Parts: sequence; structure tokens; C-alpha cells
Amino acid sequence: MSKAAVVAATSEYRDLIKEVYIDPIRTVVVIDDEFPSLDGMIAKELNENGAWKGKLDDVKTVKDILQFCRHKEKPWLVDVHDGSNIPFKGEEVIAPHLIHSDLMILDFNLNDTGEKAIKILRKLASNNHFNMVVVYTNAEIKDVARDITLGLTCTDEKLAFLHGEEEKIKSQLGIWEDEDEKIIDKLNAEITEQVYLNYRATKENGCNQILRQPEGKNIIALHKQRPKSLNIKPIDIIKWLLLKKENEIKEKLSIESLGHVSTASPETDINWIRTDCLFVTVVKKNNPPDTLPEKLLDALHEWCPKPHRLLMSQMRFLMDDRGVIAESEILENNYLQAGWLMELLETKAYAQKQLINNTVSKHWEALGDVLRKDISTFADKLTSHLKTYDTADVIAKHCNIKINIADIKNKDDTVAPEKQSKTNIDPELKKINKHINCYNNTKPVDGYHLTTGHILELDNGPEKEYWICLSPACDLVPEQKTAGLYRRVEGSMPFVAVELTEIGEQKAIEEVNLNIFVFLEIDKKICTFTIHRSGYLHSNLVWEQMIAANNGVFDIESKELQIFRPSKNPNDEHITMEKHKVRIVAQLQYEYALNLLQRFGATMSRVGLDFSK
Repeated sequence: MSKAAVVAATSEYRDLIKEVYIDPIRTVVVIDDEFPSLDGMIAKELNENGAWKGKLDDVKTVKDILQFCRHKEKPWLVDVHDGSNIPFKGEEVIAPHLIHSDLMILDFNLNDTGEKAIKILRKLASNNHFNMVVVYTNAEIKDVARDITLGLTCTDEKLAFLHGEEEKIKSQLGIWEDEDEKIIDKLNAEITEQVYLNYRATKENGCNQILRQPEGKNIIALHKQRPKSLNIKPIDIIKWLLLKKENEIKEKLSIESLGHVSTASPETDINWIRTDCLFVTVVKKNNPPDTLPEKLLDALHEWCPKPHRLLMSQMRFLMDDRGVIAESEILENNYLQAGWLMELLETKAYAQKQLINNTVSKHWEALGDVLRKDISTFADKLTSHLKTYDTADVIAKHCNIKINIADIKNKDDTVAPEKQSKTNIDPELKKINKHINCYNNTKPVDGYHLTTGHILELDNGPEKEYWICLSPACDLVPEQKTAGLYRRVEGSMPFVAVELTEIGEQKAIEEVNLNIFVFLEIDKKICTFTIHRSGYLHSNLVWEQMIAANNGVFDIESKELQIFRPSKNPNDEHITMEKHKVRIVAQLQYEYALNLLQRFGATMSRVGLDFSK
């Protein structure tokens, strides 16, 4: 791609960010203790207490802000707050003024200190509304950005030592100090507030990351000069120093967790700070009001939100912007609404939660159908922009994953999986494949009773067993069937389960189109299973007739239920029913469960012929 094309592509992504975050702005609140609020101006006219007594220049500044906001193509509704009734205690008082604006312009030095501003930012970060804030200041921008980042960060429990470990490190450092009385000062000098924040910014083991930074290398160099009798590792020293620094700056930190705090690289000129519900950039106070949206866009572009974040944010905006119209379209069919209401009102108590979930899902789907055209238009623009880059570069930039794209391009889908040459797949591509297949073939466990596609974990001795329920869903509705076996085991639910055997991820990925593999997330790890032993189509399925207690109704919270399995008593010829506790650990999407049910049915209906081998 030419240099000009790269610049154009970059500019286009900036335009998409503007469309998602800047264009939807409709309401702005400005907080500055030097500005007159409406309350203060009215009090002044009425000669009441609380009358504003500021400078005329500040009134002119407010007027400039109002004129800029009101003369936009899509005008902004503006409120000016002087910060006078924002107490240091009882912060809940300020919530109605601040939470529901699209953009806040905040003076960092309210009453000559940043403490109030940081308290306001904490309040914004703790609510569920996404807030964008431009903080302006006369102080040094990097210092203010660092103070805000610290103010939004809470203490890190991962820095806590096990009992006795910290005392052991202190003892070792004390011995070292006897030989070099300034060693603690030398070590402390390497862990600044910024280094602490760099450690907190990473989601991996931050201590290991610091070891790779200049500060960590300096600590390693000092470690090599330690007395030979000392048995202490550099990573333990770094952890101790970070905990020491955290205790020093504890007063600056947030008491409660406000989510992960990420920031711009200290080397960049454009700053940004982000939590789950808050985006902040710091600018100089002398910037004219009409430049602030561009400064905010600069920061958003430097943050570089991931493509799917842009898509989700646009969906959120469209839901807010056009949701009422979409709602009217959905609700105009009275017969459909009557049917859904009857399902809700006539259901039995134990099935109510499931029916509510189904109703919510239907309405979400209907709402999405109405808004899909507008969302798809934006998604098309986003995709067209991203396709101007190499796929591997896009993945590296937005997902921080380096992949070998040749492993995809060289694949020949016309050749049967068993005849393709077996090569080692790029490990990162394996992870991507496992995650996307797991998302595609499973859904969160729902319902209140056992159904087709539920994955059962049975703790049976040294190893856990995994079984999939493959009885038809209509046979598993509690109290619906009353004849035959259902009558003889009244109060329980007979069902057929097929054993899943764990298979190597390489085989499952390479031969995934055989449709005999499932990708399941169990205890935060994605595992690959098959219904055919060893993953070969000619091998028979292992199945059992089981019986679930309590009509197959499981505990909603723990997802546990009791089942019975036939078992032969080793002491005589009697067949007994062994009781087991199982946990539903995953659930297949219905079409994936039906595929396996169909395969199981084909196995059960196979015909043996009298050919001679």
C-alpha cells in the first residue's frame, strides 16, 4: 500500500470513530468553579445567598461555550455547573447532575485542588452509563493525567505476600543493606509512580513485564552485585518494591475497584485514560471551546478502539436513537403480543424463568431485525476500511495477536480432511479457531430442566466423565409424558446420554467439518471432544440410558442434579441403579445438538447384513 493510501485509510478509521463517539453527543455539562451557573446568576439577580461573584471574562468564556454548542449542525444542550454544591463527602448528591450527559468538560483544579475532580471522575466510572470527559488544567498535563490514573486505580490484591514471605524478603534485604547501606534507596528509585501504573496497566503478570523494561534491567544489574549468601530472586524484589510503592501512594488510590484502568503510552503526546465506563483526556485550559471536540477525537483515535467495539457502540447509539420507533413496529401486532403474554401468564411457576428468558430473547431479536439495516450500513463501511490493510496487520493492531496468515491462505477446502497433509497449525490460529468454534457451537446454560444438548460432568473416580444428553427435547419436558417407563419412574426423567471423549485440538481443528467434534469451555478452559472414540467415523458411539431425579429439574445456581445409572452388583447378579451427582457445564446451540441427535439416531437404526468377510 502506498504512503498516501495508508494516510487515507488511517483518516477513514478516525472518521468512523467520530461517527460513533463524537457525532452522537447531544448533552454537555461544564463544571468549573470560576464559571457562573444558572442558579448563581438567578441568585445574583434576586440578591439572594449563593449569588455568583466572579469575573466578567469568565462570563464571556461561558458565552463562547454556549455559542459553539448551540451553533453546531446538531446543537448540543449545555448545562454549566460551578461545583459549589459538590461536597467531598456524600458524593451521591452530585449524581443527578452528572451521570446522564454525553460529554463533560471538567476543570481539574476545582477549589485549587484536583481532589474534587478525581472524586467526580470516580463517581462517573462507577455508574453504568459510558461517560466521556475532557479535563482541562493550567498544570502540567502529564502530571494531571498520572494523578487521575492513580485516582481511578485501586490496590492490587495480587501484590499480597503469603504468610511469612514478606518478612523473609525484608530479612534478606537487611543483610544486603549491611554491605551496601544505600541499596534500598537504589532499588526504590527504580519503581516510580509511573512504573507502578505501567505494572497495573498490563493484564498479564506485570512483574515479569517490568523485568523486561529498563527499570527491571537496572534491578537485575543491582541483583548481580548482591552478597553471594543471599537467596532472593529479582522478581520477588520487584513485587516487594511495588507493594512498598502502593502503600506509599495509598491515599491517592480509589478505595473501590472501578474496573481495569488503561492509559496511553507515556511516550505519546496525546493522553487518554479509560475504565469500563469512563474515557478521559486532559488538555490545557487555554484551548478555545471549539477545539475541544477535536482534542477528544485525537484522544479517541490514539486509544484506537477495536472494530467490534465501534460496532457495538454504534448499535448502542442506534438503540437509543431509534429504539422508540423500532419498539412501535414490534408492538403493533396485538395477536403476537397476546400469544407471548399467554405463554408468560399460563406457565407453571418452576418454568416461569425460562419463559421470561424466551420472551426477552424474542423481543431482542425483533428489535435487532428493525435496526439491522442501519447497523449493517455502518458495519459495511467499517469492513471496507479494514480490508485496505493486510489481515495479519489488522489482527496484530486491534487484537495484539500475531498470526501466520499463510496457514489460512494455503488451505485447500476441496480436499477431504483425511487426505490433507498434516502440518502444525500456527498456535495463535489454533486459539482463535477454538474460541470461535466454542462460541459458535455453545450458548450459556439456560432453562430449568435437562434438555437436548446439555453437557453433563460426572465425577467418577480419578477422572471426570463427560456425557451429552441426546434425547429429543419434547421427551424431556417435566410431567409431559406419563406412559411406559415414564410412568414406572414417576417423578424422575429417563434420558439417553452419549459419552464424549476428549480429542487432540489439532485433529478437531483440521477435521472440524466432519461435524463430530464439539468445542466446550469448561472451568475457563476450551476443550475439544468427539462423540466417536478417537475421532473416527467408523467407531461406534458409547451411550447409556440414564434417569434424572426430580423430573430432570436442576438447581438454577449450581446447575447440579442427581442421576441414576444401571450398574451390576459385583456380589450377585442383580442390576442396581447407582446414584450420581452431575453438573451441567455447557450447552450446545440447538442446531449443533440436533446434528449429534441425528447421528445418534442413524447409529441406532443401522442394519446388520449377512455378508461374509
